[in-house]
Amino acid sequence: MVYYYMIKIMDTISSAEKLSHLMENKNFMKMLKINLLLISLIASMPSYSFGKEYKADVCVYGGSASGMMAAIAAAQRDKSVVVIEPSRWLGGFIGGGSRIMRDCVYADDIGGLTRMMMSKDIEMDGGPSLDTYTKVRGINMGFGPHDKQPEFRKLFADLGKENGIEIIYEHRLGVVELKGKHIQELKLDYAPPQKDGCPAPLATKKNAIKITAKVFIDASYDGDLMAEAGVPYTVGRESKDQYGESLAGQRNLKIFNISPYLKKGDPSSGLLPMIDSQPYVEGAASRHIIAYNFRLFWMKAGKGVLPGEPSRYTPQDYALAHRALEDNKQLISWPHNNYNRYKMISSGIPGRQADYPDADWPKRAKIWREWIDHVKIMHKITGSKRGLMTGEYPETNDFPHYLYTRLARRMIGEYVMTQHDLMLQTDIDNPIALGYYMVDIYPCRLIATPEGKVASEGETSYLVSPGPYQIPYGSITPSKKDCDNLLVPVCISASHTALASIRMEPTYMIMGEAAGIAAARSLEENVAVQNIDQKVFRKELLEAGMIVQWDGTGYESGGVYGKKPYWITNPEEYSKKPYRSLYKGRRHESATGGSGQVRDQAFSSIEDWNRKKPGYAWLFPYLDKNADGKISREEHQAFQEYKKKNNDWTTTLKAKLVRE
Repeated sequence: MVYYYMIKIMDTISSAEKLSHLMENKNFMKMLKINLLLISLIASMPSYSFGKEYKADVCVYGGSASGMMAAIAAAQRDKSVVVIEPSRWLGGFIGGGSRIMRDCVYADDIGGLTRMMMSKDIEMDGGPSLDTYTKVRGINMGFGPHDKQPEFRKLFADLGKENGIEIIYEHRLGVVELKGKHIQELKLDYAPPQKDGCPAPLATKKNAIKITAKVFIDASYDGDLMAEAGVPYTVGRESKDQYGESLAGQRNLKIFNISPYLKKGDPSSGLLPMIDSQPYVEGAASRHIIAYNFRLFWMKAGKGVLPGEPSRYTPQDYALAHRALEDNKQLISWPHNNYNRYKMISSGIPGRQADYPDADWPKRAKIWREWIDHVKIMHKITGSKRGLMTGEYPETNDFPHYLYTRLARRMIGEYVMTQHDLMLQTDIDNPIALGYYMVDIYPCRLIATPEGKVASEGETSYLVSPGPYQIPYGSITPSKKDCDNLLVPVCISASHTALASIRMEPTYMIMGEAAGIAAARSLEENVAVQNIDQKVFRKELLEAGMIVQWDGTGYESGGVYGKKPYWITNPEEYSKKPYRSLYKGRRHESATGGSGQVRDQAFSSIEDWNRKKPGYAWLFPYLDKNADGKISREEHQAFQEYKKKNNDWTTTLKAKLVRE
């Protein structure tokens, strides 16, 4: 447009003589001033002209670990893929403060690309093989969450290159163009994060890139694409009654012996900052969700790098912390690598996370900055001399570039997962993955009790799953009436209680791979993502080594945090499927860590085979001589005899299967 006005002026001024004559013309001079003013105004405005344009079969918004698994799965099926990552780093929380194996208690029911990534995780530490890990059942192997963070980020970047995936960094969602309920294209804003990883409040350039694709996958932690596409979603905690979930809603007060009022013991003086004014109602819904924080790694005093001075510090905002430091330091947990759920104040700002999920970028950047400052303020007022480990985040002054937003928006899709699914009390159609973890909710807020004390509420840590639960395809798809070419493997369709268990990174990664395979099926069949052929889809999942069904063995547990399993303390909630009816046998461990099994070596299905023989999905058709979908003892024994006589059996059989 600037160019247009310059041409108009130059057309008018064709010679020096004419210019001299025109300078005496008042109307011309007025027009010239107006045009020059327009040029100045237009030049100073943010650019709305498009830069690059990308066309792809599949567009993945969010380069999280889940997003990268989705992208790789689609690319491996000969689909062109573009990944959009608003930050400068891939992997999300994997490489941003955690690692794949950290929250994986049982690994032998995890398959596909995620199992491959788990093996790479262990290899980085020179640890035992994944097979050895899976034999030591129920034991977290103690993988430090903060080791090898740069290596993880590089691993995801290398995988992107190896699979021919186009990755766009430092751009975030601007506009979603729809035709009916079908996403046509995305317009991205260029918005590089600030030097410490905090998002930019405003974009540097609007509409910098246009993306056109056939299928879209929202693998972000915030669910921005899902929301902008008009897909219904929810935030906050559901009430106990909404889905009949015993662990839902406001619950579990932990009382601290300290006054919540501006003047100690005087309710009329008002509440201190950090204390939420909304009343506590047991079991009721709440806007407050699970706590956020940064995942940090503190060195011993005098080592590492100190977090530095906050950008803003108002002592009154931290009056509660100051009071605790004066009256009872035991109420404060600082410094802490994660979040101390049993203390009044730890690594997060109590309740502040409630404002994050639906915030625009200026407000998100403000909240994120407050969390960075929280770390610095707590270090300042406690006088800690411990420093952060150096080398983890060289591009952001050794400070994590990802805020640990444990969950944000949650889609309301084809199927809403609830606590009942985690308890194995439902029948799941079209499963795509298995999940397994306790319902793990960090404190949601601080309140004032009627007795005039401070209390946290919402903390929950119960193992409710007697074994791994199935995750249905409908939980990652919107209803067709809402959007027909979008898959959502992170902000899935689930209650707050359910997602508090599902939210582990390995589970997100498995769902991401399933989304990538589903996107490829949608393209192959030329149908909406909700209408793909489920039999063909399931076959592809199994061929990829995915495990979608539990064999009923190996998960009887002693509970977590010293608590008995929920099915022991609340058996009445398991009346539909009593927990003992779910077990079909028990695996036992030898004294040396080897695993034996109280049953014959037969395989009831390809899922059973993939679980016990990960990476050998290709071999199943050869062993299944009668094509009944099972491997009998006789079929397996015949294969063992074949192996004894053929040292190069792997090469021979793979060549044979290719010929066939």
